[in-house]
Amino acid sequence: RRSSPPPDGGQNGRPTTRNCDAEILFTLPEFVALSISDARGFLGKIDISPSDSTAEMLRGEICARLNYLCQVGVGYLTLDRSTRTLSGGEAQRVNLTTCLGASLVNTLFVMDEPSVGLHPRDIGRLVRVMHNLRDKGNTLLVVEHEEQIIRAADNLIDIGPGRGESGGELVFSGTCDDFVGQALRLPNVKTASDALALQRLPRSLTADYLSGRKSIPIPKRRRRSTSSIKITGAREHNLKNIDVDLPLGVFACVTGVSGSGKSTLIHDVLYRNLLRAKGESFDQEPGACKSVTGAHRIGAVVMVDQAPLARTPRSTPVLYLGLYDRVRELFAAQPEAMSQGLTASAFSFNSGSGRCERCSGTGFEKIEMQFLSDLYVRCAECEGRRFQSHVLKVRVHGKSIHDVLDLTVTEAIEFFAQIGERRNLSEPLDVLEEVGLGYLRLGQPLNTLSGGESQRLKLVRHLTDVEGRAPSRPTNGADSAAPSSASSARGDLFIFDEPTTGLHFDDVAMLLRLFQRLVGRGHSIVVIEHNLEVIKCADWIVDLGPEAGDEGGEVVAVGTPAQIAKIDNSHTGRFLKSVLGRARERSRFAVIPSEAERNRGIPLRNLKGNTAGSFDSAQDDGEQLARAAETSPQFLANGDNGSISVYGAREHNLKNISLKIPRNQMVIITGLSGSGKSTLAFDILFAEGQRRFLDSMSPYARQFVEQLEKPDVDLVTGLPPSVAIEQRVTRGGGKSTVATVTEVYHFLRLLFAKTGTQFCPECDLPVEKQSVAAIVKQVEAAAKRGPLNVLAPLVKARKGFHSDVARWAERQGFDTLYVDGTLIPLAQFRKLERFKEHTIDVVVGAIDAKRILKARNLVRRALEIGRGTAHLLDTRNRLTIMSTEMSCPGCGRAFEELDPRLFSFNSPHGACEECGGFGEIWNQDLQTGESEDGDSVLENELAAERESEWIEEEEARECPGCHGSRLNAVARHVRVQGYT
Repeated sequence: RRSSPPPDGGQNGRPTTRNCDAEILFTLPEFVALSISDARGFLGKIDISPSDSTAEMLRGEICARLNYLCQVGVGYLTLDRSTRTLSGGEAQRVNLTTCLGASLVNTLFVMDEPSVGLHPRDIGRLVRVMHNLRDKGNTLLVVEHEEQIIRAADNLIDIGPGRGESGGELVFSGTCDDFVGQALRLPNVKTASDALALQRLPRSLTADYLSGRKSIPIPKRRRRSTSSIKITGAREHNLKNIDVDLPLGVFACVTGVSGSGKSTLIHDVLYRNLLRAKGESFDQEPGACKSVTGAHRIGAVVMVDQAPLARTPRSTPVLYLGLYDRVRELFAAQPEAMSQGLTASAFSFNSGSGRCERCSGTGFEKIEMQFLSDLYVRCAECEGRRFQSHVLKVRVHGKSIHDVLDLTVTEAIEFFAQIGERRNLSEPLDVLEEVGLGYLRLGQPLNTLSGGESQRLKLVRHLTDVEGRAPSRPTNGADSAAPSSASSARGDLFIFDEPTTGLHFDDVAMLLRLFQRLVGRGHSIVVIEHNLEVIKCADWIVDLGPEAGDEGGEVVAVGTPAQIAKIDNSHTGRFLKSVLGRARERSRFAVIPSEAERNRGIPLRNLKGNTAGSFDSAQDDGEQLARAAETSPQFLANGDNGSISVYGAREHNLKNISLKIPRNQMVIITGLSGSGKSTLAFDILFAEGQRRFLDSMSPYARQFVEQLEKPDVDLVTGLPPSVAIEQRVTRGGGKSTVATVTEVYHFLRLLFAKTGTQFCPECDLPVEKQSVAAIVKQVEAAAKRGPLNVLAPLVKARKGFHSDVARWAERQGFDTLYVDGTLIPLAQFRKLERFKEHTIDVVVGAIDAKRILKARNLVRRALEIGRGTAHLLDTRNRLTIMSTEMSCPGCGRAFEELDPRLFSFNSPHGACEECGGFGEIWNQDLQTGESEDGDSVLENELAAERESEWIEEEEARECPGCHGSRLNAVARHVRVQGYT
């Protein structure tokens, strides 16, 4: 025990916390600064009195969770590591252990490639953790490409058989044994009739690779390099002053267990120091090292990372690859385009005069659905074709610009070759097809692509950029075997970080062919990778380790894959040895592992030396405690024969009771009033079930949900997520109805807003579309009566700062906004209150009797900006709506587009003006929100709500305005099939 604590030094604990030592050695901030594996070992050495059962239970719970983290391969992380710095795979595995610690049952867990970032050594451990979660009575649905995890599944679903439009079918559903066996029973093709018979059988590329019918070949020869980039004295993070030579002109792979220092070496030290050497800008300081030499031997240094390509739907593959300019030039050169004066800019869907004005070239419109997810529907004007009709009439070999954007990459290659654009357009698209992206459409939004698709598209862009200036060209397709002499030329250096993420076996094979093509053209590749299929194809390997965190950061081995496979103390080498051996025998996946082997998480069949299971043989005290805790009652929910078990319940008046409640049955709790029934049902079982379910969610999501306190109970096991349906012992609010409580009314509001027909409250006639000319006449007549501002609506009752709206208006040349009923010059605009609803119009222009000729242009411009709606503002601040879509043919009154909030009597947009949405009247002042003694409208509305709870039925009378319907006049005159 320290007599005085050290200075804080950036730790987050308060002084009182830092002075509380657990027992010996560490304060709390020092303890959470330990790695997870060290923390687990420390807890096992704490002496706890046998009589202190509470402390023992707490230690067991903590050790169990730390052990889960070690099992899934993140034992090198420190407990105070910020979650923002975790990779996607690390974050998912940390969340997985949270779900294990919650001890839920009957829960469906959906995972997306939990093996991302894991070394083959740790995958067996991950499988055990997932089986543990399954054995507690849960269902796991895992999207995965890793062979070990596929083989460990109880049931396998294969979707295919191809990609894109060639996929989407259920190819197989059953056990892995049957899946692989089905592929092994397929006949070998010897004759044309065999090939025809094979085509009629269900085929799966996944089964072909798992069964050994297809495999990724090992290069016959490895390239040799004559120059390299030398890193000396690398000491960033956990790197231990290491020296590394990375050969140029070859395909090099950096390997090692998760947390061994691979990303630190390549991202922080190599990449950033090369950028600095070349005088390029970088966001963060380069990693600490003595020197990085050899930058003059390469041209550019390119990092192909996993960042998304785009966040908006306006970027497409043909645009991203820089090919769309040529496509637009082709259309602009057609005689029909030239006769209409259409330039290349008219064929742009992101700008220009040719795009559809209604959807601004996106081809769809966003419909906000309030409490439901927003819908994107095809634009009614262009029908999803993005362009105006006169632009779509221009054709190149019978295809409009929309038809070309709708082509798949494979179709586009053939089309452009037919019109003589093979070199300019077909050849760049050929590379997309080579990496398995031939199914993408030229106009497909990039924000709809998966992570694997995005990374390959990014690689294709870099490849097409460098092919024109490649230092050498391969001949006869021999680029993957011949030794490279390009290391003496200034090829580019490409850096990849786990490029196989999200890729199928067949996609990996295509990616490797692309790598070989890059290297064959004189460039260099450095890949951080765990996938053994990639590692075995590398020309050179740098293996870091031997372990993670403080036990890593050293160079374990360097050499070719065959040399690494002979090194016993290399985890990568041990797994690589089996892969290389089986590949030579051409029977890589032919042997199906047994059920026992799959349960143990054996990574590869016939593996010599240590396997993923044998790495756990040396357990520290913390791990032994954790394993003991896993066999204690709190981790044996599955052993309760389908029961919810409660141990030591002492909440409220319960007398330390223990009981078992069978699941999947109707169980009744009886007893005298006040005997503790509700305490057991709601305060213990419901509260604990809800708390555990919320614990499996992210901290961000939990902050929006009121969490119940942990009940006074020793242990509850076998508990599924819970829902409470309680009695209502208090009256509902004055605006509460059966429809609102059951949420039927929410859907009714949407139904009337989307399918209802608007009728004029004055004339009771259905509103109709109004021509622009008719609106102009109304504006001219109004202008003769006095000055008017012509406004275009931009934002209607939306929360936010809305600074972007002001910036847009300024770019368009406007100078005034009409914000929440006030005219504000743009020069004086300030950010609005973020959590308050705002309505914003832009002032398009002003007219009066002397400037009445300006009406037509101003109205057209306002209707264009407001998408068919414009507003007139007179000198008395009265707003008049003008609409081409919603106008009464009798009186000419215009209406705005129907909004679900119009039908909410809890919202000022829809509530009756006379009764405030109650349907009854008892205190007119409070109900209408009139201010009393300086109170705000909101305060008066709340006061009216409170008063309604105490009003007797005989004191209230029906509202004469809405006759009890609660809604305003506009909402009351919207009908669906004749009903309001």
